[in-house]
Amino acid sequence: MRVIHSMQFKMAQEYFQPVEGGVLVDVSCGSGLFSRKFAKSGTYSKVVALDFSENMLLQCYDFIKSDDSVLNS
Repeated sequence: MRVIHSMQFKMAQEYFQPVEGGVLVDVSCGSGLFSRKFAKSGTYSKVVALDFSENMLLQCYDFIKSDDSVLNS
């Protein structure tokens, strides 16, 4: 499963290459797996995670709080 996520993340990074250094908005972020990866990459000045589901946003927030490397990136 991690191999699939790594491949998908690499594809997403290539797709978003034109906005490197700018603000990346992850719409329908779910639990924020890719939002967190984008934030950790240090490639963007800011990463904003959005989702319609309050539960998904709370889960994303919990994951971020438990991973200091996301908050410090």
